Amino acid sequence: MGSRKKTRHTLINPFPFPPFLWRARPRARRMVRGVRALLARTAPGKLSGSGKYKCYRARTASDRPTGPKLRGITKLLAQRVFSSATLPSTPVWRGGAWTGEGGGLRRGRAVDTQVSRLANASAAARRDAKMLKLTRCAFNALSYHHLTPVGSQRVVIDPERRLGTAADVVCTRGNHELVLVELKCGFSGSRAASAGTTFQHPFQKAKDSALHRHFAQLAVTLHLFERESDTRAQLAAKGIDGVSAVLLYVDDAASEKFELPPWWRKRGASLAARISSR
Repeated sequence: MGSRKKTRHTLINPFPFPPFLWRARPRARRMVRGVRALLARTAPGKLSGSGKYKCYRARTASDRPTGPKLRGITKLLAQRVFSSATLPSTPVWRGGAWTGEGGGLRRGRAVDTQVSRLANASAAARRDAKMLKLTRCAFNALSYHHLTPVGSQRVVIDPERRLGTAADVVCTRGNHELVLVELKCGFSGSRAASAGTTFQHPFQKAKDSALHRHFAQLAVTLHLFERESDTRAQLAAKGIDGVSAVLLYVDDAASEKFELPPWWRKRGASLAARISSR
């Protein structure tokens, strides 16, 4: 499956600049102008409805949902690609505010909401915003890895196969590369620990692990985005001619970044075909 690039580091203090050094803060990296608006304008779908009726659908030029409901890829991957084995788990300390049943889920939703909102804000607005500790860690990790947020929850779809999903965060890296980021917050333990089996045919070369499940999800997301030839052409006109994808794990102590390996990137189309087959 090829070697995978990963970077692990211990996060710096989530509040790295004491008051007497505020004026000495480094300037935020500039992003290519107009990318955020371009991604919003060219999005082929949107999240529609609420509660149990929430789903992805295609959208019109006036941003109204249209067409049939699209199927999310997470459940389809679990049914048609992953094994039925249970992954090894590690207890995670969540702090006193998130105790009780469903505490981890509540915390994850709160962090996801903050990250989604602030990824669409300016660097100055993020700097002054009140954040949960894990949200602050997530943005510190993005900065450490030279990823500048230009959007969040960017919807990608395949209307013919009735598939829809969204990239957690979209970033630029330098002036010529767009990066889709799959963000996993509060997920600690061994991500590569095997469940003792492999994925279903024809992906049985992949051991079933949390890392590989997340790679598969990211590969499909990247494949759906790469199908948007018009979006890619408009990005190229701005000098952004490369698109890649990374998986970023962030917890209270550290972050770990994995570039999507070529083995998984090549299988994005076949994964999409497998989960949409009847």
